[in-house]
Amino acid sequence: MVFRPFECLEQAETIKKAAKAINAFLLVMHTVRSAKRCCLQFLHHTIALSPFLPHTNIVMEDCTAYTNRIEAAIKSKTDNLDMDGLKKLKDDFKLFQLSFQSIFNVLLKKGLISEDPYKYEMKISEVETPSESPFAESEKNEKISIRLSQYESYMDFLNNYYQFSVEFLTLGRIKRLIALTKYFNFTEFSENSTHINTKYFAQIVQLVKKGSDSISIGIINEGLFQLDKTSRKIFQVLKELTFVHKEQYKMELRTLIVNGMQLRNEQVYAHQEDIIKKIRQKYAELAGDRPFYPDLAIEILKEDYSSQGEKLRDDVIKRLEVAKDKEKDKTVVSNYKNILIDGSRIIIGVGLQLEDAVRKLMENQNILESMDTSFLAKVKRAFKEMFGKKNEAIIHEVDYMDPVSATRKNESINFSEFCSDAGKKAQSLAAMVSRNSQAFKRLEASTEDNLYKFLAKSIEDFQAYHKKLAALEEFFMTSIRDPEFKGKVRSIKIETGSLKNAIIKANQKRYEYIAQKEEEEQMKRLGITGNS
Repeated sequence: MVFRPFECLEQAETIKKAAKAINAFLLVMHTVRSAKRCCLQFLHHTIALSPFLPHTNIVMEDCTAYTNRIEAAIKSKTDNLDMDGLKKLKDDFKLFQLSFQSIFNVLLKKGLISEDPYKYEMKISEVETPSESPFAESEKNEKISIRLSQYESYMDFLNNYYQFSVEFLTLGRIKRLIALTKYFNFTEFSENSTHINTKYFAQIVQLVKKGSDSISIGIINEGLFQLDKTSRKIFQVLKELTFVHKEQYKMELRTLIVNGMQLRNEQVYAHQEDIIKKIRQKYAELAGDRPFYPDLAIEILKEDYSSQGEKLRDDVIKRLEVAKDKEKDKTVVSNYKNILIDGSRIIIGVGLQLEDAVRKLMENQNILESMDTSFLAKVKRAFKEMFGKKNEAIIHEVDYMDPVSATRKNESINFSEFCSDAGKKAQSLAAMVSRNSQAFKRLEASTEDNLYKFLAKSIEDFQAYHKKLAALEEFFMTSIRDPEFKGKVRSIKIETGSLKNAIIKANQKRYEYIAQKEEEEQMKRLGITGNS
C-alpha cells in the first residue's frame, strides 16, 4: 500500500469541516426547540392571564380616577345618612324600645315575670346584650325576667346616650346594634324558635294571648307588630351604613397602600396571597391597632385588576347613589300630621304604666291605713266594708324637687282625687293602644290642630302625674317605717322611669313639629315655595 500524506491531510480537513457544520446545525436546532418551547409557554401563560390584559400604567391611572369618584359618592351618601337616614334609625330604635316596654309591662302586671331587684345597679358604658347561655327549665322565669330587664336597660342606654352619626356608628358599634336588635328574633317570634331566649319569651307572651284580657292582648299584638316592622327597618339602615363604612375603608386602603404598590395584573393573578400579606404588613405600620380586613383587600384587587373590575366598580357606585325624593313636596303636609301621631303614640304607649303606678300607690295606701290599729280606725274600716262607702278625701303633704327652680317645694295632694283622675286617663289611653281600635282611628282622623292640642295636653298632664307619683312614692317610703310593713311597700321607679322617657320623647316630637312649621312659615314669608 502506497502512503500518500497529502491526500490524508486533505481528507482530515474535509472531515473537520463536516464535523463543524454538523455541530453548528445541532446547535441551531437546539436553539429553535428551546425558542419554540419558550414561545409555547409564554402563549399558554398569556391565555391563562387573559382577564388581566390591560397594562399596569393604564390600570394605575384608572385606580386614581376611581378613587376620586368613590370618594365623592361616599361623601354624598354619608351626608344623606347623617341628615336623614340615621334620624329615622334613631326614631325606629325609640319606637322599638317603647313597643318592647309595652309588652314587658303587661307581663309584669300579669305576674308572669318579676322585677329585677338589681336593675338600677347596672353600670352600662356601652351597648351589650344579656346572656345567651342555656338554663334549666326550673330557672326559666327567673332567667328570662333578668334578661328582659337587662335588655330594656341596654335599649334605654342606646336611645339616651348613643350618637346617631356615621362617624360615631363604627363597624364595631354597628355589630353591637345588630346583636341587640336580633337578641330576640321578633321577625320570627315563635314558641318553636331554636333560640333559647326567643323561645321562652314567646311562651310567656302566649300565656297572655290565651287569656280573656282583650286590652292586654291588644297591647301584646300591637307591640309584636311594631317590633317586627321596626327591626326590619333597623336592619336595612344598618346594612346601608355597614356598606358605606366598608367602602370608606377600601378607599383609605387604596389611597394609603394599594395605589402605590405598582402592581401588575399577572402578579395579582399569580401571587394574590403574597400581595395580601404585604398589604397587611404595610397597613399595620401605618394604621397601628386598627383591624385589617383581608376580604375587603381582595375586593379591591378584583375591582382594580380583574376583567370584571369595571362592572364591580359600577355596582359599588350605584349602591352609594342617593335616591332623589320626588314625592317630598307632596308628602310634606301629611308628614306634619305623622309627627304628631308618632308623638301621641308614645304617650298612649305608657298608659298601662300609669295605671300600674296608681294601683301600686293604692296598695301602699292600704298598708299605711292598716298600720293604724286604733279602735276608731277599725270602726271606720268596718263601716266602709259594710256599706261600700268611699273614704273621705285623703290628703297627703308631700315635698318634691322642682325641676324649674331646682329647689324642694311642699304641696298638698288629694290622694283619692289624684288616683281617680290618673286612673281614668290611663283607661282612656289603653283604649287607643291598638291601631285598629275605634278610639285610635278617631284620633288619627283628627285635624292637625286637634292632634297638636291632644299631644300638648297629654304631655302637660303626664308631667304633672310624674311629679306627683314620684313625690307620693317618697312619701310612702318614708312614712311606712315599721319593719313588719316596710318590705311590703311597692316601688314605682320602673313606671316613673317609663313616664319620664315618654315625656322626653313626646316633647321631642312636639318640638320637631313646631320647628318644621316655623321653617315653612319663614319660607312663605320669604316667598320661597317647595317648587322654587
